[in-house]
Amino acid sequence: MSLLKYCTTDRQRTVIEMHELGMGYTNIAKELNCSKWTIRDVVNTVQGRAELQGYSPQHDMRHTVPDTFKVRGVSTYYNDEGKPVGQWVKSIADKEAMLEAALEAFKAGFLEEIDGLYKPIEAPQAAKNSDRLSAYLIGDHHLNALCWSPETGGDDWDTNIAQDVLIKAVDKLVSAAGESQVGALINLGDFLHANSSDNKTAKGTPVDVDGRLGRVIRVVGNLFRVLITRMLETHKEVWLINVRGNHDPDASLWLNEMMRLYFASEPRVKVFDNFSKWTHFEWGETLVVMHHGDRIKTQGLYEAVTRDYAEQWGRTKYRYLYHGHIHHRTVTELGGLHLESFGVLCPPDAYHSASGYGSARSMSCVILDKNYGEHSRFKVGIEALT
Repeated sequence: MSLLKYCTTDRQRTVIEMHELGMGYTNIAKELNCSKWTIRDVVNTVQGRAELQGYSPQHDMRHTVPDTFKVRGVSTYYNDEGKPVGQWVKSIADKEAMLEAALEAFKAGFLEEIDGLYKPIEAPQAAKNSDRLSAYLIGDHHLNALCWSPETGGDDWDTNIAQDVLIKAVDKLVSAAGESQVGALINLGDFLHANSSDNKTAKGTPVDVDGRLGRVIRVVGNLFRVLITRMLETHKEVWLINVRGNHDPDASLWLNEMMRLYFASEPRVKVFDNFSKWTHFEWGETLVVMHHGDRIKTQGLYEAVTRDYAEQWGRTKYRYLYHGHIHHRTVTELGGLHLESFGVLCPPDAYHSASGYGSARSMSCVILDKNYGEHSRFKVGIEALT
């Protein structure tokens, strides 16, 4: 095996080719008109990258790991003659490499078409109500979850069903609530069922998934393009808010940044940061704070809003906290704050079904007015989407 596989630049490839032909640092330096220390550094850099993948012949390491992993440790077994007779390579996922692979798959997803794809169009010519904002609230969607009806007692659920149902839901709600100047697509977290390719949540809980993560990432890229394009057909401006859930806190980050890159040249699309698990916006007299709702109770949500958003609280008259996590709708009013969790479109998976969990399945759109807070709302149930 050659070190050339681990070179990332033409300069590195030239140096490594000469090095592997038996040339020393000094001779390579003379040939390339640089110092031998520069050549040494190039070789060390490439060797270091190879070692992270498990390739270092001088240390009897020849069993490499995939590009998206790094070697955590190597145990080599030697016989009485000192020759290696066995090796155990321990590896861990390389988060940077996994992110790069995810971004590449995500970008590839933008190049493919799925049924229901809307072509980009110019802003609508019809007048819109500048005082209104339509908030399309996606409860925990668990896109790559796998639910099998005979096992769960409910409906089937897989990646294809999940994307089809969400496209139809947003289409119906936009048709009903499209008079607002601004449309905000608010993903309340757990949009993806698994956080990474090990098919677990961020805390390490194994989950039932449908297909490989690479395909799911491509589907996500297409799906959000469809949804936002549909909203751009109707609203003058579109906001995208991706709240980080407990199933997908890391996946939500790359999802958000990819959407920011994709729509960077589209002035009508605003993608909110999601580095924090808390996010918010003000709409005239209205304050809306969003959090997934995991690891915090109602009282804690209220205390966090009144403490951390004191300035925004003082500027507004109507205050709302939107969250997900519990998969069904609840409404609480506490000290001037309206806290609400929203329903979901996905059915319970095997674990939750066996534990007796279940709820009505729907998606809602809340219309906010700059002067009066919540003005009205629309809801579409799962029965109208299948």
